[in-house]
Amino acid sequence: MTHIELRENHVDMWRTLFDEQRTALTLAVEMLSRCHLSPVEILTKTMMALEGAQQDC
Repeated sequence: MTHIELRENHVDMWRTLFDEQRTALTLAVEMLSRCHLSPVEILTKTMMALEGAQQDC
C-alpha cells in the first residue's frame, strides 16, 4: 500500500468513526474545552465509552 493510499484509508477511518460516534466525540471535545478534568481522564473515559458501544453492536 502506498503512502497516499494509507493516508486516504486513515481519513476514511476517522470519517466513519465520527459519523458513527458523533455524539460521544462531540461531548469529548466540549469537555476538553470546558471541563476541569484532565484531558487524559476525559479521553480515557471517551475511549471506554466508544469501546462499550462497539461491543453492543
